[in-house]
Amino acid sequence: MAPVRPALLSLLLVVLPAAAGAEESPLSDAQKAQMEALRGEIAAQIQLQAYDLLDELVFGWTEQPVFALETPVVLADVSVPVGFGSGMRALIENHFASLIVNNPGTHVALTHCPQCTAVVVHSGAKGTIVSRGVDEPEALSAAGTLAGSRHALFLDFEAEGAALVLRARITNLEPALPIIYAKTLSTSTSAPALLRSGDRLKSASEAHREYADALRGRGLYQVPLTIAVRTYASKSSAPVRVTPFPWLQAGVEGSLTQARSWMGSFTVGVSWAPELHVGWLAQGRLSRLISGSESSLTGPDLYAFVGASVISIHGNNALTFQDEIPDLDAILQQITGRQPEATFGALQLGLELRLKNRIGAGFFLESLPSMGDAPAIGHYLDLGVISFHSMGVEVSFCF
Repeated sequence: MAPVRPALLSLLLVVLPAAAGAEESPLSDAQKAQMEALRGEIAAQIQLQAYDLLDELVFGWTEQPVFALETPVVLADVSVPVGFGSGMRALIENHFASLIVNNPGTHVALTHCPQCTAVVVHSGAKGTIVSRGVDEPEALSAAGTLAGSRHALFLDFEAEGAALVLRARITNLEPALPIIYAKTLSTSTSAPALLRSGDRLKSASEAHREYADALRGRGLYQVPLTIAVRTYASKSSAPVRVTPFPWLQAGVEGSLTQARSWMGSFTVGVSWAPELHVGWLAQGRLSRLISGSESSLTGPDLYAFVGASVISIHGNNALTFQDEIPDLDAILQQITGRQPEATFGALQLGLELRLKNRIGAGFFLESLPSMGDAPAIGHYLDLGVISFHSMGVEVSFCF
């Protein structure tokens, strides 16, 4: 838990004495609001640390199970520090149940036993005893309400000085309530919660190492290697259809904000088809994160991007991008060994899905403003203001 902020601590030092003499100096609404905000902040952080202690307990069971085989266990009691009440108790019960379900390697199967936590009455020769069911296993056994379980688990959370302490005990449901397992875990209230995933528990050192590796991988600059394929729309009157162009691109990409909500990149690329063409490309992009306010360390991120390119094609495929039908001079130039060439600009609009900022998959539409008079190039989408003559897909690997 992060240390209490100095301003709030000062407020508490002023407010607490005032609370003792409320008749002389009543609390203002602002002071009450700040106290409530501080109380909520501390409660939330203690709840996270309670989760962390439960994670550590169950992780230990996955490494060294208490039972050799799957064994029914009753969650007999959960106690929390004074002042947190049933709300925190419910959160702990839900989180613990989720951990047990997601980690069958613990060999613990939670069993429902209403009579174990209910008040039972046991009468005998020595008198009548009124207590909880788990405190009177003999009465439960006689009533036949053990639901197949012979073990009870007790989880006790206590705040001791600067530490939150978890004491876990598993007992046999026998008259003497013998303890077969006991574990005490403590965490300093100045240490942040690890926030481990409940279905993939790991040790504290492994979790810290993963966080450090993820943070080291979030540099502001990286080198993307992209494989892309562009297809061009053909006019219905064109004698042949335009073949797809494969591209291999590499460059540099930089984050414009620490949250990676804005990204910029510059890449160069090459395309080659035997006896058809050799192509060169230079491209700049600006990307905006649209799946959230900041990129995720664990989940995918969706970016929308705009870009501009300069493309140069040399070879027979360059005839496709020329604004006139090849004449006799052009044919003679090919015969003499001089290959046709075409250079044009392109504007891009697309989407890219990034996974951990390492692997990306994208789709884009491309407009070729100078292709309006080309006899072979048509368009996939015409919005009036802008027409898209090309579309493509790409896969990126960032280093």
